[in-house]
Amino acid sequence: MATITFPVPSTTTSRFAVAAESVPQDLADLLDRSKPVPFHAHIAGRLGSPQLQVTREDLACLRWDPGRVEAARPEDRQATLAFNDAAEFAVVTAFAPVTDQPRGVQVARSAAHAIAEAIGGITADLVTGHILSPSSMERTRFVLADHWLGDVLPPYRANGHCTAAEPELDPEGVNGCACVRLRTRGLRRFGLPEIQISDVACPHDLAALNVLRTTARRLLTDHWAWLATGPAARTRTIAAELHLAQSDFNDFWGTTRRVHITPPAPFGVHLSLLTPRLLTVAPPADFDDTINDWLWSETLPLGMYDLLESPADHFPSAA
Repeated sequence: MATITFPVPSTTTSRFAVAAESVPQDLADLLDRSKPVPFHAHIAGRLGSPQLQVTREDLACLRWDPGRVEAARPEDRQATLAFNDAAEFAVVTAFAPVTDQPRGVQVARSAAHAIAEAIGGITADLVTGHILSPSSMERTRFVLADHWLGDVLPPYRANGHCTAAEPELDPEGVNGCACVRLRTRGLRRFGLPEIQISDVACPHDLAALNVLRTTARRLLTDHWAWLATGPAARTRTIAAELHLAQSDFNDFWGTTRRVHITPPAPFGVHLSLLTPRLLTVAPPADFDDTINDWLWSETLPLGMYDLLESPADHFPSAA
């Protein structure tokens, strides 16, 4: 059985930034006085430790570029422009043991949202590089679909430059181009390599994205189970062939309702180590055709082709 081995860090770092017209100097006091939010007790207990640092930064001392933050959704574009042009920021940093995840990053993001609410700011995740939805409330149950991966589609048809045929109209369109490459931005904060899928034809971009999402959720589930055993090793070896099921697809979205995907049998992906911090996702080793034939074939569950937004149940956020 083929395997791959990758390093597992003992600690990971996540950062969130809040842009506003005026950011107060004493952000710790601001958080102390803010109204209760999810993980409020954790914020109070961690504030000032490496697990939760809050600092005020301006353009004179920034070591990161606000202009590189992007909108994950069209409705975030105006907020993104304001963030890109801002001069003052509150930066929330969580430097925590990998075994503290996902709680560590949830607490940090909840603190960032609390600051944004208090000062009328715009929040961004500096790991994914994306603006976060305004007035978001952190739910206490971890859901990977809650903007943790930077999982967005590229501009449609390469911004209109791709003219590959639609497979429904012309069979040549199945392999009509190789424009799409998708890569996660966020698994590293949980101690995993990022994953990518590439050489995908434009008509299959959503199917490829959902394969990537489902693979990420399964890797994370297995990784946390491995960490729970208290391993002493700083590397981890896993099988290169990964079998995915409907439960992995559902778990990504965090839904308690059944997301119907058929066939119900598991489908497989093949993982390869591109670098110690990046895995590639491809068809199973015994699949003889191209990645686009695989994405277009009946091997994949049908739900992979049409589910872009979350079907998850909306749970009330607990304090």
